Amino acid sequence: MSRFQYPPNIEIVRVPCVSRVNPLFILRSLQHGADGVLVAGCYPGECNYSTGNLYARRKLLMLKSYLEYLGLEKGRFQCAWLSSAEAERFVKIAKATIESVRKLGPAKKLVRNKFNRD
Repeated sequence: MSRFQYPPNIEIVRVPCVSRVNPLFILRSLQHGADGVLVAGCYPGECNYSTGNLYARRKLLMLKSYLEYLGLEKGRFQCAWLSSAEAERFVKIAKATIESVRKLGPAKKLVRNKFNRD
């Protein structure tokens, strides 16, 4: 991260490749109270694991349209493509995502009642 500071209310979950992000992980995050989710991965076509991010891009675009169909506000789920050398760009994207989610306020769609946990 080149010692760049990103906001403390971000929780980073590292995976070997963005293709390993299951859409159910994102749905569960939103159900359990995350106000927004940002998925960041390598540029399409520049994956260390051959074509992983091409599959991920297709999967995440379908998820995005599904979440909008369910009534989730635009801006709560975002995808970003960048290289590992673009730490400063990651920080800018993270801050912009947080700001757009903050403007939307706390999530109400898809969030389960706190007494109804699995």
